[in-house]
Amino acid sequence: MSSPVTIQLTKAIRAHGEDVDQITFRELTTKDVIELGLPTLFIPGADGQSTGIELRQPIIARYISRLAAIPMNSVEQLTLRDHSACTSAIMSFFGMGDGDQPTN
Repeated sequence: MSSPVTIQLTKAIRAHGEDVDQITFRELTTKDVIELGLPTLFIPGADGQSTGIELRQPIIARYISRLAAIPMNSVEQLTLRDHSACTSAIMSFFGMGDGDQPTN
């Protein structure tokens, strides 16, 4: 993904003293990844061949805050549905996610 991604929220949140009904994520940079780490943890299966993926929600929340330039307390106001859409948008920067949620 090389351009900003905008998510239309189902419920407005408060950020910087204003009601916000959409969030736009700027493009991810290498510096972001170096400073925040990867949002996933790969877990080897007991059989030695399969792999599970754990989404690291605290790291994803920091990506949402940083890439959308909103404070963490605004991220915490997101409904679960909106948080899921934002998570999908963040994961799409890493080549993961369903790709159906973000809209440009």
